[in-house]
Amino acid sequence: MLFTSTNFLMFLAVLFVLYQLFPQKHRWFVLLAGSMTFYGFAGHSFLVYICATIVTTFFCTIRIKSLVAKRDEFAASTDDKEVKKVFRLKTKSACKKWFIAGLVFNFGILSVVKYADFAIGNTNALLQWAGSGTRFTFMHFALPMGISFYTFQTMGYLIDVYREKVKPETNLFKLALFTSFFPQIIQGPISRFGELSQTLYNGDPLRWHSFWRGAQRILIGFFKKLVIADRLWPALETLTATPAEYRGAYYLFSIGLYAIILFCDFTGGLDITIGIAEMFGIKLAENFKRPFYARSIQEYWQRWHITMYTWFRDYVFYPMSVGKSMLRFTKFARRIFGDFIGKRMPLHVSLQFVWFLTGLWHGATWNFIAWGMANGIVIAISLEFQPLYKKFHTKFPWAEKFWVYRCFQIFRTFWLMNMIRSFDIYVGVGNTLRMMLSVFTDFDLSGFLYRGVSDLGLEYSAYISAGAGLLVLFWVSYLGRGEVDFRDRIATYSWRTGYVIFGIILLMVIILGAYGIGYDARQFIYNQF
Repeated sequence: MLFTSTNFLMFLAVLFVLYQLFPQKHRWFVLLAGSMTFYGFAGHSFLVYICATIVTTFFCTIRIKSLVAKRDEFAASTDDKEVKKVFRLKTKSACKKWFIAGLVFNFGILSVVKYADFAIGNTNALLQWAGSGTRFTFMHFALPMGISFYTFQTMGYLIDVYREKVKPETNLFKLALFTSFFPQIIQGPISRFGELSQTLYNGDPLRWHSFWRGAQRILIGFFKKLVIADRLWPALETLTATPAEYRGAYYLFSIGLYAIILFCDFTGGLDITIGIAEMFGIKLAENFKRPFYARSIQEYWQRWHITMYTWFRDYVFYPMSVGKSMLRFTKFARRIFGDFIGKRMPLHVSLQFVWFLTGLWHGATWNFIAWGMANGIVIAISLEFQPLYKKFHTKFPWAEKFWVYRCFQIFRTFWLMNMIRSFDIYVGVGNTLRMMLSVFTDFDLSGFLYRGVSDLGLEYSAYISAGAGLLVLFWVSYLGRGEVDFRDRIATYSWRTGYVIFGIILLMVIILGAYGIGYDARQFIYNQF
């Protein structure tokens, strides 16, 4: 069910009623039933995958809990430090086996259904290049909805249990709710068990204040999705369907347009997700903090898709960069390349590996791998130039406070990210690189201005509608500056002003939104991941 569909709104209304009718201690079970029902609408067979993840994760974490409990009980029964140490090491080894089994099984499912055909295609291409007549048959697995999100979320929980950062959930069905909570399963955020469990199982009654605030957030999500993202999407489809016709200046227009569409589509869906959870009294992590105000690529990723960025940072980058294998590699690199290069190599190897995985997480194509590696390379270059940046700011301390320089940094980061994001929208790495080069080889600004954008499948009225939406969105973003929620700033106005503001936004959704008879409703972009 699409979040912006009438079917979903009816589903949500029924769930609200059932939630309120049940006793408080059983309301979490209503959410579980609703989540499984919602997931079942995406495909009954997909329930097998998510249930397999739930059951195996539960079993592995319970086994780890049992082993840790025996370790602690044994430690309390003896004062012999050497015996304690031996038993602790045995327990750690046994826990590690269950931990690895859970990771291998669940990441194995993700790898097979998402990447098997990608691997087979590349293997066939290599065999053909080598002159072999052998070919492997594609498996054509259907990709379960949100499998990357719920796998990463649940494996994060398994890692935290193994590290003894959270206590294992002893109720299978509560773990099932954590894994399958319906608003976030499509496109995140990727929650941590220690945070989400604080409110997920409380069963708080529906309160007007939470309901109204959640509705405000949902309305903003609908606004971003229907008035801006879906309204502009046909133009982007035209631009990317025949890229040879839209090069140079049109390429810059395409990547700028995609930046707007992706932001409004992704953050719009997350606004709806967080708003729904808030209505039930459940707090989800924020996933965006005004990313287009970032002044570097590294800062951009601290503002964009935050929960994915922190997942890779905490569960892959940090363990890899300080692990025993990397320490051995550091010694080897310093011996071969010298101290200066050798001590930097582990950082960059870990960084590139993480961004390779990040690209692969987004999709089983070379385009996404190139996208991930491009991010990693730019960040690596930026890290190496930090000493020069420091010297510059020491010599010119006024630059950091000068608004023109800050605007330059924001402008530079925005367009650099747009160039990297080209790999999202064009087919083939080579084709994407040719489109990038067309800015320098085929930049016909006069042709772009003369031809305009009227032949891209949209009337000028659609651009005007989306433009008006962007002005409203910019104003909302301005209200949300700092750490203040835009709704809290609006709440400082009179209650009449608040209702008028959200009333106007609702009217814009109704009048300017892309929906209705003959309109092909678009799924959220990140649903494919």
